[in-house]
Amino acid sequence: MGFDSINEYIDSLDENGKRCLYEFVAFMKTEFPKITPKICFAMPMWWVGVKMYDGYVAISAAKKHYSIHFHSENNILNLKKVLPSCSFGKRCINIKYGDEQSISVVKQNIKDYINSIL
Repeated sequence: MGFDSINEYIDSLDENGKRCLYEFVAFMKTEFPKITPKICFAMPMWWVGVKMYDGYVAISAAKKHYSIHFHSENNILNLKKVLPSCSFGKRCINIKYGDEQSISVVKQNIKDYINSIL
């Protein structure tokens, strides 16, 4: 399914997904107000540069978790070391709904990652 806006994507989710994505979008707006999100690969994505492969962070939601996607595989390798309770995919970390400790660590990682590129 294709989405035209971040709100359209979020509105398609269940309550857990909506809550987590609204919170993440607010975090990104606060921390990086100059980076405008867009829908790319059917999920909200924040490009750090002009092109996607200059660096990005994205978010998607599933039934029991939500995923934060990174351009940098090094971010995932670093997060694996400190967040054994999370599962991982290629360039993404899967966070169970309600796991506030893990998302706090991931948000700090995102700040460090994006600020290192800007």
